[in-house]
Amino acid sequence: MSMPPNGEAKGTLALRSSGAIAPEILLKFHPEIETELSEIVKKGWKYVCIDARGTAIAQTMLENSSYWLGAAPGFMRKPAATQEIVKSQPEFALTVYIGPVPPEVESVPEVLGFKVNVSSKTFPQAATVDLATGIVTYLHDPFWRWEKGWEADGKKLSEAREVYEVATWLIEVKKFKLIDAFKPERYQELVETFKSMPSLPPADH
Repeated sequence: MSMPPNGEAKGTLALRSSGAIAPEILLKFHPEIETELSEIVKKGWKYVCIDARGTAIAQTMLENSSYWLGAAPGFMRKPAATQEIVKSQPEFALTVYIGPVPPEVESVPEVLGFKVNVSSKTFPQAATVDLATGIVTYLHDPFWRWEKGWEADGKKLSEAREVYEVATWLIEVKKFKLIDAFKPERYQELVETFKSMPSLPPADH
């Protein structure tokens, strides 16, 4: 803002934007997601939000606020063989200084994503799920890449069972879907394998 302003802006500025949003702001307007998070905690697991996205609406009052208005001629290249460069209509940009405090979000009418890593006892990322879309996007390797013979290794078996519990709760109990890259046939095969093992707790325990 080194250039002098064009003038002073007054009135109400309404803002609507879609993209990344602070998780705490999104949760303020969408308690149903907070409920989902509480269920994860009740299972004895932890979570961390890694991506929160939505459409936010905010308003701010302008009172003698400085503004800058600039116009610059644009150019477009014709698809013809001559590639002649011609001037297009100028595009204008308006910059308004609203002060050091950002406008307060008044509503979040649309949630585009709320992705969390779910931590089991051993793994900080046993699974990743988008609570807004209901899609499980990741399952930790000890379960998903399970191989025959690993049951003889107590550590591998214990780790895989932890991920199994998280996975089956999300998919069997919560009815979330696996991301397309994770084949349902593979998941069902793994579930049957682990169900056949002794002393394995059910998914809804």
